[in-house]
Formats: sequence, structure tokens, C-alpha cells
Amino acid sequence: MGTKNIIIDTDIGPDCDDVGALAMLNIYANQGLCRILGVSHCTSNPYGAGTIDVINRYYGRPDIAIGTYYGEGFLTDEVCMRYNRFITTHFPNRYQSEQPQEAVDMYRSILAAQPDGSVEFLGIGPMNNLSNLLNSGSDRFSNLDGRELVRRKVSRLTMMAGAFRCSSKAVADRAERIGNGKIEDMAEFNVACDIPAAQNVAANWPTPKAYLGFEAGLIMTGKSLMVLAPENHPVRLAYKLHGLSESGERYSWDLLTVEYAVVEGCRHFRESARGYVRFDDMGRTIWRLDEGGTDCYLELALAEEHIIEDINALLITPPRQTCRMAAVR
Repeated sequence: MGTKNIIIDTDIGPDCDDVGALAMLNIYANQGLCRILGVSHCTSNPYGAGTIDVINRYYGRPDIAIGTYYGEGFLTDEVCMRYNRFITTHFPNRYQSEQPQEAVDMYRSILAAQPDGSVEFLGIGPMNNLSNLLNSGSDRFSNLDGRELVRRKVSRLTMMAGAFRCSSKAVADRAERIGNGKIEDMAEFNVACDIPAAQNVAANWPTPKAYLGFEAGLIMTGKSLMVLAPENHPVRLAYKLHGLSESGERYSWDLLTVEYAVVEGCRHFRESARGYVRFDDMGRTIWRLDEGGTDCYLELALAEEHIIEDINALLITPPRQTCRMAAVR
């Protein structure tokens, strides 16, 4: 089992689990499980790229390629800036006064330079950047269009997206209680933010895909950060400033997505049978079993208290090497 080459796309702002997921990805890289080729930001929020850079720097990676979405007005309200504005403006990073390269340019430049079939994509936000990659044409990096470039270079796409009628009645009942409706009627956030993009990726992304749905991520992690991490730990601060839980905990959608993608054979998960995922015009998830399908969705395969314990322990793993971080002002 070799080291995985990862590109991750995140909306880092509306929710704090993106920060925990990016921290986990860096920790896994420190453990030799993966190599982070690039991190892309999929909203118009001006503080997303800076927060990504802060987290990477904390774990000793100040030079990771970062890209961002150049469209306007997408997820830029005050709620989406409740932690990333503070993190970007209070810690050293490359993007306090400017933005990085456009996300699709970053994708194409990285993919063109990699061996065929050697890259895994992770999506933990709306799918606008991924859809734009599929729709891209040939350029200075490659004469292949986006779909063919992905087909050539990418081995799998793992996404936090959708909602699935899983085999556990308790998990399904909890999802319906928290989501205030039947699973079949839910438009999960990452899908609902840009339904045409989600439809395009579901139908046209030309590699196997794995989905972690709304129902699978409804376990709370992060308490260890509040108890054991230093006060100026940027991940702890993001969870605290997010403020939706007095304990500092948050649901674990994106963290579990990263864990499944990176940790080969992780005991926390089992895959569904193969089939196809599609999204209707309301953003609802359509799941069709098909033994020839290229998609699956994920279910938790271990008692939730053990999964919570494992993730909380991982989140407080100290970096092997960290850039010098300024004190919180």
C-alpha cells in the first residue's frame, strides 16, 4: 500500500468540520499515509484560502498549492465568516491581502504533472469547482479536456454529499429527526448549494465515487480540542468560534470523509453495494443499485463511541514540525 496523492476541495467557512478534516489530512500526511498535492476552496468567501493556509502551516506545510473559486457572491454572508475571518486575520498566511490561483487552473496544473491513475480527489463542500473542472477545455497544462484529464489521472472521488437510506434504522431515524423530514426528501447542504454542479459531477465524473451522506456524519467530535489543545491552536479556535455547540463539538461529516479516503480498510466503515448516485432538480438523492455501477455510499461499521474516541485522539496529535505561529491577538 503506497502513499496516496490527495487533492481536496473544501468550503471551509459555513461549518467547522472542514477545519477538522483538513487537520486530519495533515496529520495523516505526517504519518506517511498521504501526500497533499493541493487544497482548493469552493466559495467566494475571501477568508477561505487564508484559513486553509493557516491550518497547513500549523502542521508544517506552508507551501502546499492552494486554489480558490473566482465566482462572486457564493456563501459570503456573515455566518460563513464567523471563524475563518478571525483565523485568516490573526495568524500568518499567504492570503491576508490577495487570493491564490483559480481552482481549476490549480487542478489542471497538478493533474497534468502526475502519473496516470495516481490521484485521489476529496470533495467536502459544494461541487462547483469539481463541475468546472469537468467542463474545462484544453490549456497550457494539458491538451485534454477536463473530463478526459480526470479519467486519465484520477483513481477515485470521495465526497461528503447526499442522504441515503442506510441499513441502520437508528441512524436513519436520527437523520430524519435532525433533518426534519424523510431521508428521501432531503436536499443535503453540499448538493443544495449548487444543484446543477452536483448533478454534473454525479452523472459525468468518470471514475469510481464514494459518498458519505448526511446520515453517516451525525456523530459529534472535537471535544478533545477544547480540553487538551493549546488555546491558540487554530483548529480549536475554529471550533470555538463556530459556536453551534457549547462543548465545542461538531458533527463529523467531513472528518469521516477524509478518514475513509485516506485510511485503507478503515474499520470504521463498510461500503454499500455498487450502484449509481444521481440528484434530482430539488437536490434530493436518487440511489439505484446496479452491480455494474461505479458508486457506493458509506455506513458506519463500528460502535459510534469507538469512532468518536479514535477521531478525538487523532485531532490532538501534535504536529511533527510546525511553522512559527503568532500569538492570538
